[in-house]
Amino acid sequence: MALKRTVILFPAAFLMNLSLLMINFAVIFFLKDLVGLNASSIGWYFAAGYGCYAVGCIAIRPVQNKILPPVSMFIAIAMTVFSLLMISRSTSPGAVLVYYMIFSMAPTFYWPQVMGWFSYGLSNDELSKSISRFNVSWSSGALVGPLLGGILAERNIMMSFYLDIGMIGAIALLLIIGLIFIKDMRNFPAHTAPAANGPATHETGLEEELSEPTEELLNGGKGTVLRFCGWIGVYSVYVVLGLMSNIFPLFIRETLGFGESVAGNLLFARGLTTAIGFYLLGRVTFWHFNRKIMLITQAATAVLMVIMVFVKLIPVFYLLLILFGVLFSLAYSNGIFHGSAGALDRGRRMGLFEAILTLGVITGSVGGGYLLQYASIRTAFILTAVIIALGFAAQILIFSLSKQKNLP
Repeated sequence: MALKRTVILFPAAFLMNLSLLMINFAVIFFLKDLVGLNASSIGWYFAAGYGCYAVGCIAIRPVQNKILPPVSMFIAIAMTVFSLLMISRSTSPGAVLVYYMIFSMAPTFYWPQVMGWFSYGLSNDELSKSISRFNVSWSSGALVGPLLGGILAERNIMMSFYLDIGMIGAIALLLIIGLIFIKDMRNFPAHTAPAANGPATHETGLEEELSEPTEELLNGGKGTVLRFCGWIGVYSVYVVLGLMSNIFPLFIRETLGFGESVAGNLLFARGLTTAIGFYLLGRVTFWHFNRKIMLITQAATAVLMVIMVFVKLIPVFYLLLILFGVLFSLAYSNGIFHGSAGALDRGRRMGLFEAILTLGVITGSVGGGYLLQYASIRTAFILTAVIIALGFAAQILIFSLSKQKNLP
């Protein structure tokens, strides 16, 4: 039986997302210890990285349409290796920022092309199975990345960079071997129309079935008004994600006195429950068009952030982050499903969805960093809870208005 291109592309997806998430974790402490930045500045660095990725997805799209998938992926590999080498040799804040922005933009050449490549020429049944396996591959990398990043950062921060470069080199080697020895690897689209989003932008999971819109158009193709409530939920949980992924590890080490590996383990626990949540939600439909589920998710997230204000014990943080992982999967699923359900302009909706979550993670990173630096992490928790509570009030208002006008 001839080998398929997925034998190469799926391990490559695992390695790429593992390397990206590992370095993003390591960069927190690299900026703190070796560059000498405070928490507020670190938050802005991450905001710049997320912004570059979002802008790159839009700006580079016309160029990507003219580049073959393997060529585009090798460009991403070259950009990643170059930026990692330069970051590891730099201590100037300005230089590190420039190289980190290059690092953040590199995946725009990678994820859209690999998604188009592995799915090219597949039947609907084959496509569904391949998407599921692809999501398992890269989401597994997203789980292991912070865990490994924490272990390495605790021992020697530079080990993260060296190992990361090695993993990127392994991806290049896999692609070369595949192109030479696996005939199916040379079966790719001449032009790929990249999607606006991908694994590097944010952590998602096994949600391939969630993005499938319903066949029936709603409100003349405008979709359900629940999309606004879903987007509010997505923004809210991504504010929390930006705070917990990019700033919270500093609090764990600097304030509580634990090692980087503890922070990595906490993020691993959150990511694991999120992935499980996505998997389960993709196989049930009780949450579709369910207003109560949206409100409960939003309210529970606000309450969770309030509880965090009073927590000092690591086991309790584990429990709360595990619960947040479940809430995150619910909010994300509601946002992506109701944003496209019954709508005609699904492509634009997905672009808007991506912009909303990017804005959320930037808010959490910048606001959380500033408050940790000049107030406390507990102040950040309180203000995050306030933001989520305001979103809850907005959801109730939208539900009330839609009920009065009898809108689906």
